[in-house]
Amino acid sequence: MTRIFSFLLAMLVFSSEALAQNQVPGAVPEAPIVPQQDGSAERPMPAPFVLNAQEQAATDSVLARWEQFSMGIHTFETTFNRILYRRSIDNAQFQKTQETGELRYEAPDHGMFLVSTLEGQPSEKWLCDGKSIFEYKFAQKQIDQYTLPPEMRGKGITSGPLPFLFGASAEELKRRYYIRQIQPEANLARPGQVWLEAYPKNSEDASEFQRAVMIISFADEVRPLAIKLFKANQDQHVYIFDLKDMKVNKTQLLPSTWLPTVPEKLKMKVVPVE
Repeated sequence: MTRIFSFLLAMLVFSSEALAQNQVPGAVPEAPIVPQQDGSAERPMPAPFVLNAQEQAATDSVLARWEQFSMGIHTFETTFNRILYRRSIDNAQFQKTQETGELRYEAPDHGMFLVSTLEGQPSEKWLCDGKSIFEYKFAQKQIDQYTLPPEMRGKGITSGPLPFLFGASAEELKRRYYIRQIQPEANLARPGQVWLEAYPKNSEDASEFQRAVMIISFADEVRPLAIKLFKANQDQHVYIFDLKDMKVNKTQLLPSTWLPTVPEKLKMKVVPVE
């Protein structure tokens, strides 16, 4: 099944322009071939860094605390802004586009992600009702329905949508990504915040992004603050969540929240899952 989700977190304090200052480190020799969850074997993507024992311990500590927060989420709601940076035709500079969005989640396997233009026109949406994933393709006037196999139902949304946010264990994250804690530049650092950098290990995740920079708040409450995705085509996607509007285990989501409504002029298409 095509991976139709990018993992998202949020940003409140920092500007997206500031996040763009991060540099990509050099690579190290490729890892051995390992079995994948689907039974296939694949050589992981080249490791971009190697952690010493102290660095690994620091990263493990962050992931363990993040896992505790993630596993404790029952319902989650927030709004967000998304800023896209795309290369211009002459590749001389980025073109900036701003959008707004909504995100909802109910453990263990219900989720909704909607992005709209500043004029209010929907541009991207996915919804998971626990049994199927619905990808809204507004330009094609079509909704693709992917039926989840029985063994994937009732489990956390970790293999596709938002693995860093909803129900992913530290071990699962380390299995899928090369992760390390990084230090932001002095002018970007804030008390109580932790920065993580992640690179995909498998080709499926790598088709979505090449690198991600995440910011997490470990202040009064553990909360996601930011993520920036670096795409293979050099585009950059920054997600900015409204921390004040973020509701964690504070609402009772109605069953109607997860109904895959079909807007006028859109048609539903069932897509076989390979």
